[in-house]
Amino acid sequence: MAYETFYDEKIGMVRLNLKGQWGSGREFAEAVSMMNSLLDEREKRIVICDLSQGSFQSYTKEFRQSVARTAKNVEIEKAAITGASPVLRMMAKMLLAAARTLNPELPEVRFFNLEEEALEWLKGEES
Repeated sequence: MAYETFYDEKIGMVRLNLKGQWGSGREFAEAVSMMNSLLDEREKRIVICDLSQGSFQSYTKEFRQSVARTAKNVEIEKAAITGASPVLRMMAKMLLAAARTLNPELPEVRFFNLEEEALEWLKGEES
């Protein structure tokens, strides 16, 4: 499995931790479905994604198209990405751009170097 996702009661949001590479577009769709399920009936629908254990991946055309199709099912308010190396940050931005082709209403996603900064922004405590 290339990821783990769970609701973190301590911080009140879903955590998605990428480990290695996405195996397929199907695996990405499963992660989105799991996030939506974990957020079902929650007041705040926010996600923090940790890419610190992620690794470089070559995204095929089919994978990018699958991500774009899956984007129609995203049911979150906003998301923060932490731990991304410059290469992973660029790759994540590429996937977000592909996703926005079919879902221009995707929530705001920001990148942060520190988890503390990401949590402040997600919780609306940014000054």
